[in-house]
Amino acid sequence: MRERKYAISKWPDHEEILKKLNALVERPMVRIKPERAKEYEEYFAVKCRKSRAMTDRAKAFIPGGVQHNLAFNYPFPLAMAKAEGAYLYDIDGNRYIDFLQAGGPTLLGSNY
Repeated sequence: MRERKYAISKWPDHEEILKKLNALVERPMVRIKPERAKEYEEYFAVKCRKSRAMTDRAKAFIPGGVQHNLAFNYPFPLAMAKAEGAYLYDIDGNRYIDFLQAGGPTLLGSNY
């Protein structure tokens, strides 16, 4: 029988993690400069057309076009096609690091 391996085999040093998180929270907020915000908007308008179209279609059936409050993103939610390791891929083929994770990946791992 094959040995089973689980996503969490060793718990990290939670005191060190809390120390780092607290230091991060204490830092001042950083504003996005208007010219950079414009670049982000242009990226989404050009590189994420399929996600925008899918969200627009979904709005006819689901308020806001998404079923989860964490998915309401500006300028529109991205439609993910697959997950692989720590990466998500949208339906336009763009790759993103999955910083949000969720209950499943947190407990079970990131689709190794």
